[in-house]
Amino acid sequence: MFKEKVILITGSTQGIGKRTACRLAEQGAIIIINSRSSDKVEKTVAEFTDHGFTVFGISGDVSDYLFCQEMRKQIISHYGRIDVLICNAAIAVEGTIADSSSRTIELATRTNVHGSIYPAMALMDDLTATKGSILFISSIAGIVGLPGFAMYSCTKKAIFSVAESMKNEVVDRCVFIGVCLPDFTENEDSKQIMTINGELKTLVKRNGIKTVTLDRTAKCIIRQLKSKRFLYFTSLRGRFMYEFYRFFPRLLLFAMKIKRKQFMK
Repeated sequence: MFKEKVILITGSTQGIGKRTACRLAEQGAIIIINSRSSDKVEKTVAEFTDHGFTVFGISGDVSDYLFCQEMRKQIISHYGRIDVLICNAAIAVEGTIADSSSRTIELATRTNVHGSIYPAMALMDDLTATKGSILFISSIAGIVGLPGFAMYSCTKKAIFSVAESMKNEVVDRCVFIGVCLPDFTENEDSKQIMTINGELKTLVKRNGIKTVTLDRTAKCIIRQLKSKRFLYFTSLRGRFMYEFYRFFPRLLLFAMKIKRKQFMK
């Protein structure tokens, strides 16, 4: 299904993005790697090339619309089309609203929200031409606001809403719009998180929380693209949280209140 399909995955030099890119490349897709770090892009492209994959790297910040327009030009210049866009680029953010600096709030919004909307805006006409797909990567943190991770929950919930609106806006264009809500996923050692001061630090391994493997998450994303289901979860826990919040929102919010110290710690 993905053989020779041109697929752009933002934030694809590590984590969920990189593992999904690898699995799609194994199925014959032409993968476009993206990250703000040119060094990471070059390293990932070299790694994929060594495995015999067809890959092209574009380094730059997808929260900058001008860059997204330039990225679009490079993709069309090289391949003449694009078939799938996976908006995955994001940054984990810690801290309460009261403690967070304005810098943290602005950076989190720009990276996680603008960084998903702008690539979709820049590539919409091209994806319409190929009757392609746009998949937004949100999080189960976007189902209900997590204490101590206010801006992360805020931005991931915003992406969910963007996908819902866009789904209806482009229905006549025959472009598939989907949103995936991954559960807490295993991290690579280099994974970073933004602090309340807008600085980056290494994200320590989560203790006491069962995580989903990168492979399972990547497989779920690919299944969603194949099935063209609007909403997809990578775990039963995510599905349960979503359904529980739909029907019993006050109970779930109460549970968050009881567990607040664990989350905030």
